Order: sequence, then C-alpha cells, then structure tokens
Amino acid sequence: LYHRDKFSRYVYSRLGKIGLMEVLRLFDTYNVEALIDRMNKNRVDHAVIHSIEPLTSTANIIDLTRKHKDRISIFASVAKDSPDPVGYLKSFIDQGTVSGIKLHPMVGEYACGELLYRMRSVIDLASEADLPVLIHTGHIPTDTLSALKGCTEVEALEPLIREFPDVRFILAHIGWESWRKVLDLCQRYDNTFVETSWQPSRVIRRAVDRLGSSRVIFGSDFPLFKQSIAVKHLKEALTPKELVEVFSVNAVRLLNLKPVSFEAQT
Repeated sequence: LYHRDKFSRYVYSRLGKIGLMEVLRLFDTYNVEALIDRMNKNRVDHAVIHSIEPLTSTANIIDLTRKHKDRISIFASVAKDSPDPVGYLKSFIDQGTVSGIKLHPMVGEYACGELLYRMRSVIDLASEADLPVLIHTGHIPTDTLSALKGCTEVEALEPLIREFPDVRFILAHIGWESWRKVLDLCQRYDNTFVETSWQPSRVIRRAVDRLGSSRVIFGSDFPLFKQSIAVKHLKEALTPKELVEVFSVNAVRLLNLKPVSFEAQT
C-alpha cells in the first residue's frame, strides 16, 4: 500500500513465490460463506464477484453463489482464445445471471496493441445490454508471474474507452501504483469510474478530489485484502456525504440494485 518505489518493487519481485503461495492459500481458505460472514461483520449489504476466465469459471461462480444471489452480483469474463466470445457471454446475459463484464488484460494475456480489436465485440455487447465493464489496472510486481505477457499499461485502455462513450468503464484498484495515470485518463472521459481496493486513504481522497465522489466505487478485493481495512481507509478519506456515495449509491446505480436504507443500518 505505502511502498511503491523501485527498491520495494524489487523486493516484491524476489518474494514472488511466497506471495503466490499466500494468494493460493487465501483462495483455498475463504469461500462464499466466509465472504457473507465478512460482509455481515463489516455491514456490507451487497458484493460483486468476478471471474477471470480461464482461471475461474463464470458458470461455477454463478452456481456457488446461487443461494446468495440477493446479496451477490456476478461479473462475467471470457477467455482470449474463446471461439465465440459474444455467444459465450450472451448466454449469461440472456439468463439474467450477470451484472457486468470483467477484463483482466494481464492475466488474460492481452497485448497492449490488441485490446481494442480483440475486445470490440465484447464491449459492443456490454453497450447493447447496458452493463458496466470492470478492467484490472496496475502491475503485479512479481517474477513468479513473468510468464504472463499481458498488458499492464494504462495508456493502452484509452482507445477502448474512447470508442465506447456510452459504456461505463470501472478501472479497478485506481491503477495500483499507476494511480496518477488512471486519474489523468479518467479526467478525460466522463464514462469512467475508479474502484478503491488496494489504495490507502490518501489516494482515495485524491480520486474523489479529481473525479468527484459520484465516480468512485468502493472495493476490497477480498480475500486478497481484508474487507475491514478497505472500509477503514474509505472512512478515513471521505466526508459522511461522500462516504454514502462511494460506499453505496454509485454501486446501486451501476448494478441497478434496490437502494438500501442507511438510516436503518446506523
């Protein structure tokens, strides 16, 4: 969170295997019931879970969360080598089981120069279905994942965002260590939002100051990051009025959810 200089990035890269083992342990430890338990403890009424095909299956996540569908929305994804990406995603959209689309350029191994033409048909589908698109932004500083050749450059997202002004793009993690570039990009395009996970309160404050509280969305990246700490950072950064927008109102609008009464929860 607080150390993103060149030396720190070098240390992270050297500890990559330990970090990857910890990630795998967390995914093995925490299931949907654990998520619901954390949500209850942190007073989170609704959450979004997204797949990263082919690593995680959209259909499997839908099945695992079926009994909690009133509290969980699913963002679908599609593998880069899918022979029919639109047909694959449309089946979930037509069934009403997904609320958005997730793109992870690095894990999906999309080269920076191919994002627009590879994803054009998928973003067209999102536009047609009026679904938001969440895109991972930020490097993952570990040599353990060096085999992944996917794009991590914020600038590569601009052609996609520019071509689809009616699609609501959410840039996850506010770019991680590239948060300045993400905020610069978002200032140029009104159809963009940022999501707060993995950012300290000072960066969340910067995002609200530059974009306004109506374009910032709370996120925790659970189980990789503690939900309680993510909530704490949000509260440290925002005024009570801003907190209501970032913690609830903006997501309710994006996901077309029934509004929650905050008075009843205070």
